[in-house]
Amino acid sequence: MKIIKAMGGLNLLTCTLCCFLSLSMISLFPSFATPALLFQGFNWASSDKGGWYNSLKNHIPDLANAGITHVWLPPPSHSAAPQGYLPGRLYDLDASKYGTKDELKSLIAALNQRGIKALGDMVLNHRSAERKDASGILCLFEGGTPDGRLDWGPHFICSDDTEFSDGTGNPDTGEPWGGVPDIDHVNPQVQKDLSDWMNWLKTDVGFVGWRFDFVKGYAPRFVGAYVQNTSPDFAVAEKWDMNLTKGADGKLAADQSAHRSAIASWIEAAGGRVTAFDFTTKEILNVAVQGELSRLKDANGKPPGLIGITPEKAVTFIDNHDTWSQRLSPFPSDKVMLGYVYILTHPGTPCIFYDHLIEWGLKEPITAVATIRSKHGISATSSVKILAAEADLYMAAIDDKVIMKIGPKQDLGNLLPANYKVATSGQDYAVWEKTS
Repeated sequence: MKIIKAMGGLNLLTCTLCCFLSLSMISLFPSFATPALLFQGFNWASSDKGGWYNSLKNHIPDLANAGITHVWLPPPSHSAAPQGYLPGRLYDLDASKYGTKDELKSLIAALNQRGIKALGDMVLNHRSAERKDASGILCLFEGGTPDGRLDWGPHFICSDDTEFSDGTGNPDTGEPWGGVPDIDHVNPQVQKDLSDWMNWLKTDVGFVGWRFDFVKGYAPRFVGAYVQNTSPDFAVAEKWDMNLTKGADGKLAADQSAHRSAIASWIEAAGGRVTAFDFTTKEILNVAVQGELSRLKDANGKPPGLIGITPEKAVTFIDNHDTWSQRLSPFPSDKVMLGYVYILTHPGTPCIFYDHLIEWGLKEPITAVATIRSKHGISATSSVKILAAEADLYMAAIDDKVIMKIGPKQDLGNLLPANYKVATSGQDYAVWEKTS
């Protein structure tokens, strides 16, 4: 009625047509996009195995069956280290230990055929110089192209980089990284060159989004700028702090609100344009699954990690190429499925690790829980009602559609309504779904 009144002299037929067209346009942009489910498509040793891009193709059917929407691939460029985290010639994708540029493009195309998108690992904080200047100082960078794109000199290195005293750029805006020069992100040319390279990775190679490595190395506003300049489909940052609150006994304290608030504040400082790995949830889960499940409820009755305050910006995970592969903060190996039952039924955007899905024989149980998540539309912003948080039992209802339980306790009392049936279960875990 308001439309008819506003359009004044148009007759009813015209108004009806306008309404029909408006509704048609709305249908082109559905309100409920498929919730993202990430997969880390490599581990720390993948670069040593040869032909990784081609090898990963063999597992695409498994990823599709698990409902994976995005695969995080390793750093694609030439690097002074085989894993890719000391990048040098950024446009040179043929020197990667994971495979050639054509093999990468072929992998991404094969993923796309199954409806899966690719995220590139962006190592922007530092860069490995390759050529010495006239005085013999290793400070000149090559971009990997004949036209000299990303060929940088000392004025692109942070002036307070103590390992590379020849740097003449602005002071570093974050924490230093040892061994290779820290790049001056204040320099507008750096911002333009890196943005151009990232957009080239989108248009020429096929990436749709980014995983930002070591974002503590430069100010969050620059991550926001790179996201704004490249318009990724999905972007997640690695703000990894190990300074969790400890008690007098040296053990992890129950309250980790300061740790998760620091991640949330970083996201806000980046303009709210990027998600971040929920290291708070990961570290709490590490301890909780070992007989301390009461940790999984904060003072306000919500999840204690980033998902308890800004779930739409949280990417949850159990392990990755650092925490597990390098044993920097490994999840208890015999409790991994408890961790996946938690993150795959809770809000936030879960990320599944390559080792767990492909190498550990957990493909079927992980896929079963991931399928329940997809079936019931559990998303980054789903609601959680914690039903129990005891030493040996954690139980929660999600969106009034699914109830999950982890922990060895079998007596659930009256916590499980009669109209829920088991959807999947295993050692010390179960997931139920509503029947009506």
